[in-house]
Amino acid sequence: MVTTWLPLPRLQGAAELLDCPDNSDEEICENLRDLERLNRYFGGVRTVLLHLGRMVGERSQSPLTILDIATGGADIPRAICRWARKRKLAVAIEAVDRSDQVLAAATEWSRDFPEIRLRGVQVPPLPYPDHSFDYVIASLFFHHLNEAEGILLLREMARVARRGLLVNDLLRSRLACLLTAMTTRLLSGNRLTRYDGPMSVLRGFRPQELRRMATKAGLANVRLSHHLWFRIALTKEIAT
Repeated sequence: MVTTWLPLPRLQGAAELLDCPDNSDEEICENLRDLERLNRYFGGVRTVLLHLGRMVGERSQSPLTILDIATGGADIPRAICRWARKRKLAVAIEAVDRSDQVLAAATEWSRDFPEIRLRGVQVPPLPYPDHSFDYVIASLFFHHLNEAEGILLLREMARVARRGLLVNDLLRSRLACLLTAMTTRLLSGNRLTRYDGPMSVLRGFRPQELRRMATKAGLANVRLSHHLWFRIALTKEIAT
């Protein structure tokens, strides 16, 4: 009973099935659609748009340039495009991922969004000059990294961003792991979704861990916030 109340240690060295090379195209597409639904209904999209909207404010620069790291099926960039269209704000989004299978699906699903350019990139580091984008976003990616990689990526995000950066990920806890396991089994029959969902939570970072990584990356005045459905966001605005 005592261990129930102790901090849940981060799972180290485990791989998610999505990162394995032998998944079929069908399984990948099903998994990415599941992630899109989970982001839509369980806070991923809401968290990104909340913080992006706060950082952008009333700025009307055209276009607003955004880098989305490890974009997956590009559901976050598409959500940003819909948000920007409602605001009559022009955006240009560079969406990157390392997987050709994932990029093929993202390309098919983003055909109606000319604002999005998809590109195969392995990160970190980021293959862009300093201050290349207004904002740099990483959603549901940091839990794939170890601490050293996370520190490097935060440093790289700050380097290529002109106005701000946003990390949106899962908050590690026993309750989050339990509810994620239940939710993915209720909503999907895809083996990647069912396995990777709770695994992602177990690999997630706690707020104090993210803050320590930001400090080691040289980032001052970062903002950490909790959101519904065990989401955590780290943001930093850059003075211009």
